[in-house]
Amino acid sequence: EEKKDDDTEEKKDDDTEEKKDDDVDNTGKEEDAKEVAVLQEESEARPHPHMGARDADGKLGYVHDAAALHTKGIPWDDRDTQKICRKGGQNGNGDADWRMLTQKVEVDLTGHREAEERAAEFPRAKIFCVVYTVAATHDRIPAILETWGQKCDGFMVASTKTDTDLYTVEIPHQGDEHYQNIWQKVRSIWSYIYDNYADDYDFFHIGGDDLYLIVENLRLYLESEEILKLAGGAGYPQPIFLGRRFQEQGNKSLMFNSGGSGYTMNRAALKALVVDQMPKEGVCGPHLRTFAEDVMVARCFRHMGLVPYDTLDYAQGERYMPFTPGAHFQYTPPKVISMQTDWYPVYTPHKLVLGLDHCAKHSVAFHYIKGDLMRRIHAILYGHCPK
Repeated sequence: EEKKDDDTEEKKDDDTEEKKDDDVDNTGKEEDAKEVAVLQEESEARPHPHMGARDADGKLGYVHDAAALHTKGIPWDDRDTQKICRKGGQNGNGDADWRMLTQKVEVDLTGHREAEERAAEFPRAKIFCVVYTVAATHDRIPAILETWGQKCDGFMVASTKTDTDLYTVEIPHQGDEHYQNIWQKVRSIWSYIYDNYADDYDFFHIGGDDLYLIVENLRLYLESEEILKLAGGAGYPQPIFLGRRFQEQGNKSLMFNSGGSGYTMNRAALKALVVDQMPKEGVCGPHLRTFAEDVMVARCFRHMGLVPYDTLDYAQGERYMPFTPGAHFQYTPPKVISMQTDWYPVYTPHKLVLGLDHCAKHSVAFHYIKGDLMRRIHAILYGHCPK
C-alpha cells in the first residue's frame, strides 16, 4: 500500500511538472502567435504613411472620435488660481507675460459672439487641431485639454500610445520614434487626418505639445475677407498655407512656416500635400529622416507653387508667435545681425516690430507653453484671474 501511495505521489509530481512545461510552452506559443498576427496585420495594412492608427490594444484600424473633446468639454478648474494669476514683475507692474497679455493681446470675444449669432446664415469655419507628442510626455496633455484644445471643432493628440481619456492616438510611421525623425511622424499624421477627416473640416492646424492656440482669434482670421479672397471665396477652394513665416538661413526663396506655433492649411492644401506632393521622390523626401518637418512641408508646397502667406496684421504685428508672450515683449535684436549673434532676425523676412507691438492684438498662437504657464495664459486671456 505504501509503495502504491509513493507511486501515486510520483505520478502527481510528474503530471504537475508536465503541466508547468505545457503552460510555459503555451505561453511562448501565444506570444509567438501574437507577434505573427501583428506582423501579418502590418503586412496586410496599407504602407506608410497610410497605415492608419492603433487602438489601446495595439490593433490597427482605429478611428479616433475627433469631435469628442469639443462635444464633451472640460469645465475650468479654479485650483491654484491665486498662484497662476500672480502679476509678478517689479513694482507690481506685472512680468513680461502679464504685460503682453493685459496691455496688448486679447481674445476677440465680441467678434466671436457676433459670428456665432450669424452662424445660421454664415456657417463658422470648422477647425481640426492636432498636437504631436510621445507617451513619455502625456503629462503635458491635460493642460491643453482643459484650455484651448476643447475649443477646436476636431481635436487629436498624435502619439505613441492610444489613450481615449487623453485623446491620444498611436499613429505608426516609417523609421524610429526620435526627434531626428519627426518628418516621418508628421507625414503619417497628415495622411491619417486626410484619410479620416478631410471632408469634415475646413482648416487643419498642427503643432507640438507646447503650443497654445487662441482658437476664437484663429477662426475669425480664417473667416475674414482677407483669407476668403486668398482661398478663392466660399468653401475655400484654393490651397492656402498660413503661419509664422521664416526664411531659411536668410534666403527669401526658401520660405517656410515655423512649426513652433504651428501652421494652418485648408482642405485643398491638405489634399494637395498628402495626395499630390508627399509621395514624390526627390521633392518631398518620402523616406528622409529629419527633424525639420516644417521646412519639408513648405518644400512640398513650394514645388506646386504654394508659398507661406504673410500673416502680419494691419499694424505689422505677428499673429503666429514662435516664443512665449513675455519673450516677444522683451526681445531686442543684437547690434550686429548674423547667424552667429542671433538667428531670429536672420530668419525673419520683414522688419521686426519690438515691444508690445511685436504681437498682433488678435494673436493666434504662442510656443514654449507648458503646464502652469498654459493655464496662466488662459486664465489671463479669458478673465479667470481676479480683477
